Amino acid sequence: MKIFTIKNGKVENGGFVDKFALKGAGISIPAILVGEAGRGRELGVLPIQLLGPQYKEWQANGFTRIEFAEIGTTKSGKPKLIAKDSATTNNDKIICIFRTPIGFRGGNNHTGDRIGEEEYDDFGAKKSRLIFAPFPGEILVRGVIAQGDAGRMGAGDQLVAVIPKNVVFRTSYSGRLYGAPSAHYYCWDGEQLLGGLTWDERCLTDVF
Repeated sequence: MKIFTIKNGKVENGGFVDKFALKGAGISIPAILVGEAGRGRELGVLPIQLLGPQYKEWQANGFTRIEFAEIGTTKSGKPKLIAKDSATTNNDKIICIFRTPIGFRGGNNHTGDRIGEEEYDDFGAKKSRLIFAPFPGEILVRGVIAQGDAGRMGAGDQLVAVIPKNVVFRTSYSGRLYGAPSAHYYCWDGEQLLGGLTWDERCLTDVF
């Protein structure tokens, strides 16, 4: 499968492989890391089995990048990625690394496409609320980023997930955004990852 990294409406090919130190073992392993370590936070670790040249680069520099992988399992049954030279002929799915930010004192969310709107009572007043489909991805690992010493100012998820073809998905952000968009939409069409579009941009361009 192809790998993409998504952050605040921007899409990059491939994914960054970092070095994760195993406490007490005295060794480090190549891994994709999402989220953060610390109070009110959670570091998500997805181990990577690298190809020979990638592993040498990782050993020398402490990092490398991969563009293709398949999903395997560790001895404990948890997911890991096995790096490949290229994608298979089956492009029905991709692997996405969601480095989703949060607004100041806010959070984030990962959903499917907008599917409607409903009204609900709030202390007797009618208000409108948008409805979204559930997140369509298969989550491999989840991490949590946060603001403040104990993460109480705001927090949100970061993910690595498998995304199917021709299904719209969305990242959204709350809190103080200082004029930045509050959500972006994406869709893998089997050839390219279309996205980074706001709802208004989708309506204007009708790309997907």
